[in-house]
Amino acid sequence: MLPVLHFLELRSSFPEKEAHVSFPVTIEKLAGIWHCTPRYTKIIIRKLSELGWIEWRAGRGRGNTSVVTLLADTEELLLQEVKTKMEQGDVSEAMELMNRFGQSSVKNRLMDWLSDGMGFSTQMVSDRLEDTLRFPVYRKIVTLDPALSFYTFDAHMGGQIFNTLVEYDQETRMIKPSIAHSWEESADGQSWTFHLKKSIPFHHGRELTAQDVVFSLDRVRLRPERFESSWMFRDIVQVLALDHKTVHIQLRQANSLFLRFLSTVPASIVPQEVVLKSESEFARHPVGTGPFQVARRQEGICVLEAFPAHFRGRPQLDRVEILILPTVEPGRLKEPDWTSVFTSYSDPNQGELAAQLSEDCGWQDAEMLFACCTMLVFNQWKQGPHNHPSFRRALQHIIDRKQMIADLGGDLVFPAKGFRPQQAVRQKESEEAASLEQIQEWLKESGYQGEVFRIASNSYHQEDAKWIHARLQSFGIQSQLDVKPLEELRDYEDWGQYDCRLFGNVFTGDEVCELEMYLQKNYFLAAYEPDTAERVHQLSEALFRESVAVKRQELLDDLESLMRQTHSVLYLVYKKSSASYHEAVRGVSINASGWLDFDKIWFHPQAIHTG
Repeated sequence: MLPVLHFLELRSSFPEKEAHVSFPVTIEKLAGIWHCTPRYTKIIIRKLSELGWIEWRAGRGRGNTSVVTLLADTEELLLQEVKTKMEQGDVSEAMELMNRFGQSSVKNRLMDWLSDGMGFSTQMVSDRLEDTLRFPVYRKIVTLDPALSFYTFDAHMGGQIFNTLVEYDQETRMIKPSIAHSWEESADGQSWTFHLKKSIPFHHGRELTAQDVVFSLDRVRLRPERFESSWMFRDIVQVLALDHKTVHIQLRQANSLFLRFLSTVPASIVPQEVVLKSESEFARHPVGTGPFQVARRQEGICVLEAFPAHFRGRPQLDRVEILILPTVEPGRLKEPDWTSVFTSYSDPNQGELAAQLSEDCGWQDAEMLFACCTMLVFNQWKQGPHNHPSFRRALQHIIDRKQMIADLGGDLVFPAKGFRPQQAVRQKESEEAASLEQIQEWLKESGYQGEVFRIASNSYHQEDAKWIHARLQSFGIQSQLDVKPLEELRDYEDWGQYDCRLFGNVFTGDEVCELEMYLQKNYFLAAYEPDTAERVHQLSEALFRESVAVKRQELLDDLESLMRQTHSVLYLVYKKSSASYHEAVRGVSINASGWLDFDKIWFHPQAIHTG
């Protein structure tokens, strides 16, 4: 690495100099470029000369300047070094090197090379065929601790690495056994007993016991300041291991969503001793019982390998390589040809996804089944102009969604009126556009006097946030925009300084995912005035007790209407999900996060490349 870096630093310091054309230079000048002593500079020169990358003629005597000739093909040298680092798994370092020294031509060559390596391949490894799936994601993995999963892809990864007591079948909308093979419920719905399957191993070899279940659930429910999902378990009074394979859970009152909550990623069962040893290390290199285990994780790559001892049987896919490329424009790399993917329980020619779309969405584009709804969420825990409802109402009308879509285009497709895109298609405009005079009247009514209105967003929604920032400025609102890394927007002490946050939520059509938006601190909880907070609590309590699904949906509709009426949250636009989710999916069953479960796929031998 060092000789390549030294040559690239030398070349970038003399961009105007042509290859194979000598030019004068001093040892002192080179020592400044390489940030080293003159003595070490001469060692570097000798090494580069031996490699044939430069030609060096030292000046003789005082005042005689040395002469250097650049011989190596800079683009080829850089490309080969980056490829080598990529193949070694040093993705982050490779991309940093390319971004520092690469021009557009060599960057395009790298993208083409990476694209050729994406998708499915079969190779001989230790005298057996190994099926590998490689694909890019354009965001960092923030955490692999299932109890801390906040972003969609983190949660999806948790579903591959861990298992829960029970599982929710999206198609049948039924609860199915998982770690627990059976359970009993008392007549009043407050007492539950779960019987665990025998001989379920964790990835590190130890057998799962009832105590791991007790630890996993108590870890989340008893530390609400640490784990946002603790609200799902607020009805639990006690979790008790009756014996090695039996768990008793006592509720304060019946909860119609209790089993659904137990099927979510934050309710994953984790090995007690591994987590207690180091929670931070567990979040980086987790140990679960899931069909895949983490074989390697670095800043730029995460590798999963099939867990042969999984209690449901070994997955057919052997290896998953995920390249993490947050600096690459989404869609720049070629996606895998999903038409060669088969799920273990469906025919790839069946239009299951299309049927769901025509039935539920009304959108023709499959991406919209998992549309990302962007939102401006106010922070009522901070004093500012947004505390007044008239200020929020003014912003609702200042932000012209249709104009925003016209100006930005790209993945912005439709104005949002709530989480569900199919409802937005059917709904008529609920409010007429306000006049400039009316907006100014609302701002005056709010008492706004030019205070700075601070907005936080992440890089994924940066262009949307910039547009809103400029729009507010044009109406006389002194806004300030900070674009923050994903992981920082989870830090409440950090975002507590902002008047609002702009972020997106991937629509999944799942009532638990929708409910968590209203009840978790890292979503809407800070957006409520006292009266609104009380109403949210009342509606969520009613939803917990309601056993009829249609009536629960009506309560969710009431919650969404409350957000619109109080302007606690401003729904902005629907965006297509990232291309790496499902842009090329053809008849593949995909989960609630918009991803396919790796353990459910296999590749037809005639449809994949053999290496």
